[in-house]
Amino acid sequence: MVAKSEGKAINSQFRQKVDEKKIKIGVIGLGYVGLPLAREFASGGFKTLGYDVDREKIEKLRAGKTYIKHISDKAIAALNETGLFHPTDDSARLEKVDVVIICVPTPLTPHREPDMSYVISTTEMILRHLQKGQLVILESTTYPGTTEEVMLPILEKSGLKCGKDIYLAYSPEREDPGNKDYTTHTIPKVIGGYSRESCETAAYFYKKLVAETVPVFSTRTAEAVK
Repeated sequence: MVAKSEGKAINSQFRQKVDEKKIKIGVIGLGYVGLPLAREFASGGFKTLGYDVDREKIEKLRAGKTYIKHISDKAIAALNETGLFHPTDDSARLEKVDVVIICVPTPLTPHREPDMSYVISTTEMILRHLQKGQLVILESTTYPGTTEEVMLPILEKSGLKCGKDIYLAYSPEREDPGNKDYTTHTIPKVIGGYSRESCETAAYFYKKLVAETVPVFSTRTAEAVK
């Protein structure tokens, strides 16, 4: 059972950091979903850590170079000039962030089912660096039940309880690469939380970054929307 008083205390501190733009964000997976998302956060004035296991991607970003067709070198250079975006392949730096957003691929298996290996390995990596009060959000495309059935048991191996010590949510990515009419900022953000506090905290976070948020009843509902 969620300890409401403790949850509210953490929630209050989290909201204050969001309001004051003192919150630190970690985006895991700098592909066509994660990189535009990290760019949106940094452009919005938030310190953003971009993590990827691909060292070549990290080196290109640090050099102001792109590897995604619809994002120019000029855009990456401008992102670096904000001083708020920090690309890295050092997972230990995730211990210093307040929000961890997972944007790893979930390719289809030969049986036409999502390959969950990247989500599982990423969650296990987060487990090693998980801190009390962090908000963990999955954005990768997946099947209903993933957040609670796959991620939650792994994260709670830390001894921290979701909904009490940490927040857990799902928000499906809504990137339309190259479409100038619908961007990361303008596309409505559907958000489902493991608990009421998780949903409210994630919605409050995204509200500072996108034009419209759409909180839903649960992570399963948000996963089904995708």
